[in-house]
Amino acid sequence: MTKAQARDDLLARRRAMTPEARAGAADAIALHVMAVPVVARARRVACYLSMPSEPGTGPLISGLLDRGVEVVVPISLPGHVLDWVAYDPASPSVTGPLGIPEPAGVRLGAGALESCGVVIVPALAVDHTGHRLGRGAGYYDRALVGVRAPLCAVVFTHELLPEVPHEPHDIPVHMAVTPDGLFRIP
Repeated sequence: MTKAQARDDLLARRRAMTPEARAGAADAIALHVMAVPVVARARRVACYLSMPSEPGTGPLISGLLDRGVEVVVPISLPGHVLDWVAYDPASPSVTGPLGIPEPAGVRLGAGALESCGVVIVPALAVDHTGHRLGRGAGYYDRALVGVRAPLCAVVFTHELLPEVPHEPHDIPVHMAVTPDGLFRIP
């Protein structure tokens, strides 16, 4: 299966999920991520603001903020590059060029990931060896080059697969969290 075919199939399955199923998944994912020791020790975590069809990150971000963890979220720049902003729920957000919410705030630069205890990344699927299938624009593969913090993908249970199509430039993750729990990549 090609990346394009896999993306089409996975996106169709996401669109078929009910809002209630998505909300339940978001709550379960938040509980599992918050229980991961590296997350529990982190002072700063990078996370993304989820789109409606993605596993929701709202409960996770709220839980991190309640613990006093600084959460930095991406904003997309021209050239398929990400910058990072400290998330403040009271700060206004705008819809970015990719249709993703992006908060206003001081840009922290690509180096912001160097001070993160863990980086939570979006994915359409993750396989048992840590290969992550994204949406295809390469924003995260560029941003994650050289990042030493553990990388954690968040996916629905059916998106943790034995294998996903990947290429040599794709940055693998160290773990995946689904509503059913944590999957550590061997």
